[in-house]
Amino acid sequence: MNKIGRNDACHCGSGKKYKKCCLEKDRQAERQPHHIEPSHEEKQAMLNAPSNMTEFMAALKDMKWDNESYRQLAEELFPQLYKDYEHKEDEKLFVLYNALIIWNGFCRKESPRFRKPGGFKAALEQLFTKALDIPVTQADLAAKYEVATTTLSKSSGQLSEFMEQLTVSQ
Repeated sequence: MNKIGRNDACHCGSGKKYKKCCLEKDRQAERQPHHIEPSHEEKQAMLNAPSNMTEFMAALKDMKWDNESYRQLAEELFPQLYKDYEHKEDEKLFVLYNALIIWNGFCRKESPRFRKPGGFKAALEQLFTKALDIPVTQADLAAKYEVATTTLSKSSGQLSEFMEQLTVSQ
């Protein structure tokens, strides 16, 4: 679903600009918690975490991706995270796999739009490091992916909101 611009004609057909018509009402609706139930495949995938990076990459390739850029981001980011951080292999792989499932579910349900993947790469790395209690600052991640800290915060907030919706539904 494409997002409507503030100055576009309103989707309700009133002929007014969106910002003068339904924008605020739509924002209020977005703030309301949504019920998102993980699919059966997503639940099964969480239980069947791969035991090595080869299995992880095979699982990544087997996932359904609605947009090639979402899959590309995953193929670039997750192997790099695996290499970049020293941690117990099984824990690292489990957290990495869960982050992949979150990214895939987020992409399938929210269809995020981005010109550059750095914001979501940084947000996913933040999620990964936080889960493993690895201290990394937002400023460091923003610099690593050449994005503003506000971009990282926004992307991280979108992922967090999606995860909250998942926990509410369980």
